[in-house]
Amino acid sequence: MTLWQKIGNILAALGLILLGAVLIYTNRFDYSVFIKLEGLDAETAEFLKTFDFHNIPYYIVLTVLSCALLFHGLHLIIFYFTMARHMNGGRSMLYRGVLFIDLAILTFSIQSVPVTYIMAYLIGLLAFSGAIDVFGALDARKIHGHWKLKMIRGLVTIAFAIYAFMNLNTPEYCVYIYSASLFYNALMRIISVFRHNDIVTIQ
Repeated sequence: MTLWQKIGNILAALGLILLGAVLIYTNRFDYSVFIKLEGLDAETAEFLKTFDFHNIPYYIVLTVLSCALLFHGLHLIIFYFTMARHMNGGRSMLYRGVLFIDLAILTFSIQSVPVTYIMAYLIGLLAFSGAIDVFGALDARKIHGHWKLKMIRGLVTIAFAIYAFMNLNTPEYCVYIYSASLFYNALMRIISVFRHNDIVTIQ
């Protein structure tokens, strides 16, 4: 792992911790104080009465997630045009970049659907990320690389997703489970930064 990769992992871990903390805070916040505000015009007061403040944690996750997917997709496309197009199989970077951008648009556009569907979508992405870690660990094991930490992270992430799905009928509780999964993945990123990585050579 290069120095820039370590810095990127630490920044990503701090972002996950911050996002998890914000989710927990917004999930516990008493939004009734906004409804009780005095001196508001009639239109604003009516909006505050009809707006479902308990959906704010989901809007935060979807917005941050869509921005992250968009950034990653653009990064892959730029990498393809600057370097990967000259590599064997480099076109897959372009396809992946377009896929991530499409996924970012989809993630941002589902904010108007019911909360249960939003949570199901987020749980599905969580399980998918865990599955990617598991398959990545299996590939690393074939070349005798470090695979145990990634396998553990993938399996635990999938377990978080399953547990959240089992509590899908209680969205507020799902927020805590999802936040716990963010804290866990942040911890695993930090551990991976300070773990010694041996160079694997293929003979």
